[in-house]
Amino acid sequence: MAPPKLSLLVLLVLLLPAAGNAGANNVAADAPPGGGGGGGFNVSEILAKFPEFTLFNYLISKTRVAKDINSRNSVTVLAPVNADVDWLLRRSARLPRAALLELLSVHVVLDYYDAAKLAALPRGRGAKPIVATTLYQTFGPANGDKSGFLTITPAPDGGAVFASAAPGAIVNATFKKAVTARPYNISVLQISNFVVPPGVITKPRAPPPPKMMSSVSAVAPSPAPVRSPSASPSPSSLPCPPVTMPIEEPMEETPASAPAPSQGHALQAMMGWWSAAGVALGMACLLAHL
Repeated sequence: MAPPKLSLLVLLVLLLPAAGNAGANNVAADAPPGGGGGGGFNVSEILAKFPEFTLFNYLISKTRVAKDINSRNSVTVLAPVNADVDWLLRRSARLPRAALLELLSVHVVLDYYDAAKLAALPRGRGAKPIVATTLYQTFGPANGDKSGFLTITPAPDGGAVFASAAPGAIVNATFKKAVTARPYNISVLQISNFVVPPGVITKPRAPPPPKMMSSVSAVAPSPAPVRSPSASPSPSSLPCPPVTMPIEEPMEETPASAPAPSQGHALQAMMGWWSAAGVALGMACLLAHL
């Protein structure tokens, strides 16, 4: 699998600003303790062998989750792949650090489960889901509700479905495959996506305090009143366009030309000419007989 994009790593650095001395302390604390306590493993080194869990490994290493995992004798890590971590971070870009710590700790079961144990879970109509304790239950916020527990429901194909035991869970996850195991200390299981308990990501946030306007600040103009579509605007409320007066040019008095004779007038004149000619010819003949 290709390594995560640079832009997503930048987003992780912005999400987890404590990458300086605090990050170095966490990495140093991930080493297995020398004298008793813990299962003698380092979860960060285990996940580093699988590039598809690079982002998940980065998150637990920059928080106290990896340190708490290494301090346990028997633990199961439910790990989503890089694409699922990318989906969560892009969906909740402003996820607080405390909420991220709670979400990651839900994916650490304080018991050992591998593929064989999941396949051996009782199935059938009377079978009930198994309730498992997570690392989140050891934190203060989870002690008063069921957010620190997961239910493991056997699936017909031999797998299992992981869900928050708190009512109103947002997202469940299914078992995909067993990644690695060190019986009976640590088991890493790939799941389909994050298990999101109610209230971890969707916690209500207090509204920001109202901003006080100084006395010297300019007063914003009030918005124009909104008129209903049925009300016709009055003439006074309409904007007046610039009025352009027409320019009157002085008119010159020119003699009107005589209208051109029409065809009817020409025919009438010709008939009058022939009548006059006929009269003249008749007068001439009369005078000749006298």
